[in-house]
Amino acid sequence: MAVNIALVKDPIRKDGSLIPRVVQRNKVDFDKLLNFMGKTTGLSEPDIRSVFLQFAEALVFYLPDGSDVQTPMGTFKLNMHSRTPLDATSVSPLDRKFTADDMKIQLRADSGLLDRIRLNASIAMVDAPVLLVPSITRVENADIAGVVGSASFGQVLHIIGSRLSFDKNDQEQGVFLVDSSAAAMATRIVVYSRVGTNFVDGKIPELAPGNYRLEVRTRPTEKDIRVGSYDGVIAIA
Repeated sequence: MAVNIALVKDPIRKDGSLIPRVVQRNKVDFDKLLNFMGKTTGLSEPDIRSVFLQFAEALVFYLPDGSDVQTPMGTFKLNMHSRTPLDATSVSPLDRKFTADDMKIQLRADSGLLDRIRLNASIAMVDAPVLLVPSITRVENADIAGVVGSASFGQVLHIIGSRLSFDKNDQEQGVFLVDSSAAAMATRIVVYSRVGTNFVDGKIPELAPGNYRLEVRTRPTEKDIRVGSYDGVIAIA
């Protein structure tokens, strides 16, 4: 799949200039990454997960003292994020106040890794930015550990993805279960314990047993509804 590039207005110069931007980014969740690495290395997913967690702890240990952390991916380092430009003529360097909240982590990618990615990447130009629709990567049964893609009345579906956030008071937005009949009747989940950009938890309403298509419908602007569909089916018992 190609990387989609669109020309958009430069938000800094604001003179009508156009700059290239990557649009319609897909997200690979952590579980999918672990699955890929497990297949290519022969290591267990729990072991790989543990290594990632320890890597994060290593960053917490080394970065705060100003160290650069070198890895095969590149070099991690702390830098400062100044939200407000400072006037050098009116503020003494010693009087400038910064806190840890102004810090950010930067990754300077390894040149060899970047070359490999460039070699494998292809670019597709699009006329305008593609509408960013909800993306659903995984649907779990929050009440039964390890169960994916199936649930019963009253159980909670844990939906993982991106751009999932919606107004749960808007009847046109939310999580919908669409039956497999010719009429394709859609039933909206009305009870939610969590609604966020990357996670949504909703309770299954009373439905006839069968396979359903799961959709997340959002309204990022005042006009349009955007629909994202889960690739698999949801089996309702």
